[in-house]
Amino acid sequence: MNKISIYGKIIDITTSISPLTQIFPGDPIPEIEKVFTIEEEGCAVSKLSFGSHTGTHVDAPSHILKNGLTIDKLELKNLMGKALILDFSSQSGELTDFILEKSFRNMGAPENIPILLLKTEAFSRKQGNAGKVSPPGEESDSQNTESGKEKSGSAYLDKSGAAWIVEKGFKTIGIDSFSVDNFYSENLPAHHILLSGNVNIVECLELSYIEAGTYFFICLPLKIEGCDGAPARALLVTYS
Repeated sequence: MNKISIYGKIIDITTSISPLTQIFPGDPIPEIEKVFTIEEEGCAVSKLSFGSHTGTHVDAPSHILKNGLTIDKLELKNLMGKALILDFSSQSGELTDFILEKSFRNMGAPENIPILLLKTEAFSRKQGNAGKVSPPGEESDSQNTESGKEKSGSAYLDKSGAAWIVEKGFKTIGIDSFSVDNFYSENLPAHHILLSGNVNIVECLELSYIEAGTYFFICLPLKIEGCDGAPARALLVTYS
């Protein structure tokens, strides 16, 4: 049995779930309904309704791949470990293998690090309009994927970048936006490459106040049987 000793500062990098949580266009709008109250029933119980890819979440292979593993079958050990955060918040467009390799080497990171997190700050985390998401430079209604459709200016993985992650042997890739792919992609090439290469995908991390560097990462998705993904609680632990 592996033992984990935590001595550093614990940082919560989870996007909260509420009726105001921004969602990917077309996904269910989160609803939290009080069913029992302390005043009436003596205890508080709520009914929760939201999509499997709401807030910070983990994509299971079955999200994209036919007969792929479901979220309850993932190896949790691959969602915990030393993580490197690379900062691409000043960049836009494709993150190619060349760009990733250059940034990786500039950080002086060890070759055997298992988890890579990408800070892009591509989407506003501003809570205020239920079911609305803010791609770079525009407001887009969650129920209308065609509204303002144009080439995304945010940083995202292209095919070579996704292949580089697989070739490097990373077990998990995380990003602070709604997708590792271009926001408007229909074929999701990065998803296919990563999930086919046994790389876990974590999306909608809250990295806006996190500096690039090395941390210990913990991400535990809800254990929902047979599901294509699940919300998760994600934490960083500093090494000092």
